Amino acid sequence: MNILFYSTSSNIYDGTNLCIKTTPLCAEQVEELAKKYPEHNFIIATQLPGMFLLDLDGNKIKCKANQIRYEIIEDDNEDKIADFLSSLNPEIAIAASFYVAPYDWLTIKDALVAEKLREKGIKTVCHAAQTALNCFDKFKTHVTLEKFGFNTAKAVYVHHALFVNAGNRREVKSNIYRTAILNEIQKLKYPVIIKDTVGLSSYGADVVNNFEEAKNILFSRKTSSDRIVEELILGEQFGAEIHSSLAADKSHFEHKVFSPFIFSVNRYGITSPKQSVKIGPVESPKYKIEQLKSELKKLADSLNFEGISQVDLVYSEKEEKWYIIEINPRLSGMTQTYAAMCGCSIFELLFNLSGENKKNPEREQERSETNGVFINIKYPLLNEETIKKMKALPFVHYVSQTENKAARQIREQGYCEVILGGKNKADLEKKLFELKETFGGEEIFFKNAKDLLLKI
Repeated sequence: MNILFYSTSSNIYDGTNLCIKTTPLCAEQVEELAKKYPEHNFIIATQLPGMFLLDLDGNKIKCKANQIRYEIIEDDNEDKIADFLSSLNPEIAIAASFYVAPYDWLTIKDALVAEKLREKGIKTVCHAAQTALNCFDKFKTHVTLEKFGFNTAKAVYVHHALFVNAGNRREVKSNIYRTAILNEIQKLKYPVIIKDTVGLSSYGADVVNNFEEAKNILFSRKTSSDRIVEELILGEQFGAEIHSSLAADKSHFEHKVFSPFIFSVNRYGITSPKQSVKIGPVESPKYKIEQLKSELKKLADSLNFEGISQVDLVYSEKEEKWYIIEINPRLSGMTQTYAAMCGCSIFELLFNLSGENKKNPEREQERSETNGVFINIKYPLLNEETIKKMKALPFVHYVSQTENKAARQIREQGYCEVILGGKNKADLEKKLFELKETFGGEEIFFKNAKDLLLKI
């Protein structure tokens, strides 16, 4: 069977100043998958940068796996992309949707391509365009969650053009929309978080403690687009993935809900993608994990998930209640950590979505989630020799470094992500200490890791 991994992008890509180093290489990971399933032919077709799929050197592929067909998608039109992918003769096309700034909307483009492929009779694994749209717009997500009865933070939507400009029209004496919106925002329970409705992750978000601060943000030059003002749910922050795969007979999708990882937060009480520490899987009864899994299974059914989805969560210990904050129907910064937990690669997680592994239970890769504890921790930029030495440690599963050579601020220059595992909490803490003793690192990350270990 020909199995295609594909992804599209919306941005002009220039890898001149961007350097991404991963170990093991993407090529090594997909080659291992091909060896395990020699009865299948694997194809990779993507627009640059092909995150999670390609090893790049600048704007070119620096390393290719043996017996894997690679294609760079040149066209940007969805119809032409679908025609090109169809010419590769895949029986199954699996979207490996990734993220990009400033708009986290690539799942939508992959979905439009998937619609065209299905019209051509090709089986696809990709979230529907409507699902992607509902998750792309944060206020639409909020409305969707409320519609299906999920716990979510109380929020107010701010239409920027009406809020700022409606009162500037000659015939308008007062901006009633602005007055009403401010009235609703004043009723919220503070602190609140103010963020773009269509931004990527928590970039550009503000946490404010009172109504006057919120009003100042909304009237400032920083606010140039629609915003959502949302009550900040106090509690522990988590993330979980849901993998929705084709059944063995390809007739429907089945949802696998993984146990969550707990996240460290910054001084504003929110997760920072470039600084957050993640530890899991969390199985402690105090967090009502089975109740959470039941809710996430309901979420996957309600939104018709078809592929990999990541969900941001908060557990309120005071209320003994889970809240859903955001949904990302794509590969995420957590996917590689879940791959390490399952004892496989991202390529194998993607392959499992095809349902082909379910035909032979002995080969199905769904390792027990309780078989160890894993941590995703950040380092400052490292040299290549240090990265190799780090990966040589038997308990280090994956190292990935992203460097932006054009960045001026230190925090924007990049970071190194390290995933390691232990048999249990005590063993992981010991491995963490060994990593620090050998390679150093920023004290705040190790402090956050120790604090999280006490909570799981």
